[in-house]
Formats: sequence, structure tokens, C-alpha cells
Amino acid sequence: AEVSVLSPRVAFLDHQRLLLNVDNSALKQRIAALAQDKIFKDAHQEALKREIQRLRQVYHQQNLKKMENGASPAPTQAAEVRVSVEKEQLLNV
Repeated sequence: AEVSVLSPRVAFLDHQRLLLNVDNSALKQRIAALAQDKIFKDAHQEALKREIQRLRQVYHQQNLKKMENGASPAPTQAAEVRVSVEKEQLLNV
């Protein structure tokens, strides 16, 4: 009598376990995809930071050359500074 009562329960739990295993596999695949995406985005962010540094160096070198040649350095517009700060803030998020 107990077997006939427990058998449907065991079948139900076995089915639930199967569904959970499928969900678990899907979640593991999603985590792996997100981890790969994070690696790519981190590398891209680092490349952008290096490019910012390179461009700053070029800008400062150009201003030094202008100063050596007697010309005044290029004036920095407020809008250019604001855009530069916004870009840097985006990269640091």
C-alpha cells in the first residue's frame, strides 16, 4: 500500500529533478557566456584607458613643441574638457 502511495511522489520528484537539471545547465551556460563577455569588455576598457593615456601624451608633447617654437599652447575649450571628463567617467564605471 505504501509503495502505491509513494510511487507517484517518487515519479514527480524525479521529474522535478530532471527539470532542475535542465535549468541548472542553462544557467551554467549563461554564466559562462557572461564571463566571456566580461573578459572581452574588461580588455576593451583597458585598451581604451591605454588609448586615453597615449592621446594625452601626444597632446602634451604637441603643446611642448608649440611652446618651444614660441607659440602659445592650444586653448582648451570648456566643452572639450567636459566631453573628456564624461568619457573618462564612462570608462571608470
